[in-house]
Amino acid sequence: MTYQECVDYILSVPVFAEKLGTHNLNKILNIMNHPERSCPVIHVAGTNGKGSTCLFLTSILQKAGYRVGVFTSPHLVKVNERIRVNDSIISDGELITTFEETMKYISIARKKGIAHPSFFEFMFLMAALYFKNQKVDYVIFETGMGGRLDATNVVTPVLSIITSVGLDHTQFLGDTIEQIASEKAGIIKPGVPVVYFDRKDEATAVIKDFAAKAGADLYLVEKKQYKMIKFTEKTIDFSFESGYYRYSSLKIKKTALYQMENAILAVKAYELLLNMTYRCCNQQGDNLTSKQELSDKNWNSQIDMGEGQDYSLTDIDIDNIRAGLLSMTWPCRMQEVAPHIYIDGAHNEEAIEAFCKTLEKLFPMEQKILFFAVSKDKDYESMIKRLCEINFEEIVVVRYDGDRAADVAVVEDTFRRFSGSKITIYDNIRAGFTYAKSHVDEQYLFCVGSLYLAGDLLALGV
Repeated sequence: MTYQECVDYILSVPVFAEKLGTHNLNKILNIMNHPERSCPVIHVAGTNGKGSTCLFLTSILQKAGYRVGVFTSPHLVKVNERIRVNDSIISDGELITTFEETMKYISIARKKGIAHPSFFEFMFLMAALYFKNQKVDYVIFETGMGGRLDATNVVTPVLSIITSVGLDHTQFLGDTIEQIASEKAGIIKPGVPVVYFDRKDEATAVIKDFAAKAGADLYLVEKKQYKMIKFTEKTIDFSFESGYYRYSSLKIKKTALYQMENAILAVKAYELLLNMTYRCCNQQGDNLTSKQELSDKNWNSQIDMGEGQDYSLTDIDIDNIRAGLLSMTWPCRMQEVAPHIYIDGAHNEEAIEAFCKTLEKLFPMEQKILFFAVSKDKDYESMIKRLCEINFEEIVVVRYDGDRAADVAVVEDTFRRFSGSKITIYDNIRAGFTYAKSHVDEQYLFCVGSLYLAGDLLALGV
């Protein structure tokens, strides 16, 4: 098959499985001899920040000498983006080979009466198989939506991370923070440590309860533990008090402020991985080197994370953390794609709040233009109301290419209820962006509201 034939087949598969849960997927994985168990796994859930946290942790591990498989979603331009090793996405040729191998197993499953996997399940199977064939040291699986019923929840990780809990996908996950937190907490496994960014809201009690019932050590990270030192034209400099270590002179590329939160989650996760490897080696009589060679033997037994001597970070470990954070790049997360032009994938109320705080802190006096598109199933009134607290010189409303896109006239009316700024609408992204960027001189253009918008803009070559 050609690359395009493989992609067309994948994209033709229904998004959701015939039945919720992981029972059907596990049947296929049994036939495949469970490639998802080929190496230690980190499992990441949350409303926002999952992908960034995955990539920060990947970058740190890569600096430490590891090969890391990463499965994220959604993709912005090509499905290949969902499957990567370190900072390289799966090539077109590798995708063809992995697709054909996966299809052989699915054909066997179908003959046994097992249902065809959904789109997301299919991508997960391909990722698991690819990572096994690539012989990576770690795999980081990001949930697609929720956690409890997510396809990725077939994994038994060595570490779980929950980034945030906010109101998104309410039609599937519930319409309260507590309900959504219960779905995210569904990734917590017995005895598996959990790192969680505690926002001191209704979700915290839910996460704590799930962790306690599972006997899983819970490591909370919160806002008071980090402090922004300064921001420059290229970086945001900050410090982090992890509870065990105080990190100074941490830097990330100049981006949204919320990326500091995702960065410290990754740092805390890396600390725990180092400590688990150290404990594991001690329990098995091995020596921990700067790059511990991982094997099934090392991780099959339960690792005692209770009382005992902890690993002490070396200068090399701290250098790896600093280098990993600074080198991480993640498209469309307050990405400057051209001078004064930024794209951010904020697409729900929590993410828009974080986006606005970044503008208020990093761009307080600059003249700003907003380029906005949104999905009709989002609470876009709340998003727009918060955006209108920012003084935009002009608001350009467009419709992205897709069935989920909201009607531009309805979105325009919503903006007019909250803003006195000039509002211009376009049904076509290309025409709208051409108009908007023609106004960029001293002003700054911010494109936000949907990952579909972000992907469409990248596809245009902006």
